[in-house]
Amino acid sequence: MKIEDMKIDTQGMSYGSGKSTRSLEEQRAAIPEYKPPKMNILTDALKAELKELINEVLDEREGKVN
Repeated sequence: MKIEDMKIDTQGMSYGSGKSTRSLEEQRAAIPEYKPPKMNILTDALKAELKELINEVLDEREGKVN
């Protein structure tokens, strides 16, 4: 296929000659579901530090200064 023969049909959302054998719904159904990778934003070290800081603040509110 020559580059001149290739086109993107934005109305039918098909690529190439524009003559797709599948309907738009079938094409959409063929796309696999996206599963984003799970990422922990807070590291274990940061969690421990935040817990320590929160406990310090709570102790100060109760009048328990170390």
